[in-house]
Amino acid sequence: MPIKILMIVLLVGLLSACGTGNNTNGSSEPVKNEKQTEITAKFHPSIETKEENNSIKINYKVKNVSGASQKLTLPSGLQADFIIYDEEGKKVKQYSDEVMSTQAIIDVIVENNQEITNEFIISDLYNGRYSIEVFLRAKEEQAKVVTDLYVENSLLTKGSGVLVGQIDPHSIELDMKGEKIAFQLKEEAIQQLPSLKEGSEISFVYSENDIQKTIEKFLIE
Repeated sequence: MPIKILMIVLLVGLLSACGTGNNTNGSSEPVKNEKQTEITAKFHPSIETKEENNSIKINYKVKNVSGASQKLTLPSGLQADFIIYDEEGKKVKQYSDEVMSTQAIIDVIVENNQEITNEFIISDLYNGRYSIEVFLRAKEEQAKVVTDLYVENSLLTKGSGVLVGQIDPHSIELDMKGEKIAFQLKEEAIQQLPSLKEGSEISFVYSENDIQKTIEKFLIE
């Protein structure tokens, strides 16, 4: 009997030790699941570009997809804006630089699924490839969209040549690849002319017809 009692005591001791070991090695606290926060856009922007009648038509739409009405605070009467960059990433033009707008702050309520539409007509781009970014000027939301812009049927062309000299107040002569060519000057080009030096390489935007070539403006960096 003493031997059996001793064996039972030893067995109970071993089982107790195994249980203690498991508690020591295991995690005493459950794993916490971090809550994932999903950020959903309140507005969905889209853009369409179309070249027609020697101009580029930009149709910019912003749709409220938040599921509720949203307020937009506009710092001026200008609801949307655009910036155009050339292939080298240089800014060519910005809409807000060329238009007048009021200084009054305007609040606009956009209902769920309602669209804001802005249309721009651009007629002074020369043939080439650009990128355009269009965005809201609201305090709460820009809804920016960026796309490539191709101009193929413009009346304007980018050119370059060496300035030979001024013929008269309204015309100059350029050396373009060894050929001397006379150009008429539009008012903006006339205003820029004093900043150019004879014998220097210059870039410019020009138009032409059967009679003459006319420089609209010089591209001065």
